[in-house]
Amino acid sequence: ISMKSPKSLFSELDFYTVYDSRGNRILELEHILKSIEDKFIVLRDKKLLHHRRLTPDDRRTIALFVATMFAGTKRQKEEDVQIWQEYLEMVETLPPAVAKKIKSTPEYKHVVEQDSKQPMPFHLFYFVNITAPYLYSMNCAIYETKTEPGLITSDNPCFWFDPSIYDSSAPITYFGIGSPTLNILFPASPKQYISLQKNGPDGYFDLSAHPDTELELVNLINGFTATNCDNFIVVKQNKYNEKWFDENYQ
Repeated sequence: ISMKSPKSLFSELDFYTVYDSRGNRILELEHILKSIEDKFIVLRDKKLLHHRRLTPDDRRTIALFVATMFAGTKRQKEEDVQIWQEYLEMVETLPPAVAKKIKSTPEYKHVVEQDSKQPMPFHLFYFVNITAPYLYSMNCAIYETKTEPGLITSDNPCFWFDPSIYDSSAPITYFGIGSPTLNILFPASPKQYISLQKNGPDGYFDLSAHPDTELELVNLINGFTATNCDNFIVVKQNKYNEKWFDENYQ
């Protein structure tokens, strides 16, 4: 258990930084992500916590923030580095003439010089542009709890769950973005979590209205967050529930 702040736990120097050919740091992506985060924090503090009606712009803010929070993690970055490395290795196995032609392209040069070393700009741009419009179209439910320590977060806080993955009769293309049963869960604060679903509930819901199931549901959501983390979880108080780490409990 650490008493560090979330910002010190989750921050990593130059995690999104790109360098030009002269070695200068390009901070454009970091500035864009900070702008998205700042706008969400204002929305959370000014509207979500006060149960105010969401405008279309508010829903766009949520969609953008949730998409970037899912895509901009250390896990995603490590996976992308591996993907680009496999691509470079694959090119080396091609017939020499084909490999030479590919290597002469600006796209290949860009992969070698940037994407294989810092994949975040490419990954975030395409992921957010593909997913954010769909997230925006989903119903948005904000659930609130009065339990303590409340909802936790982690270094991989956004959980995507599609129950249709367990349906053997569903086609393989049915899962993920575009699936009518996809559910995206995101803890916005110790008091509230956001649930996005295409045909799900919309609006504010007080879990304390059902005290017999409130704690069980909060522990379930915290279990998703805890078992989905890479290295850290953040708890409001200096205590945790061992059930959060028990995959059988979920």
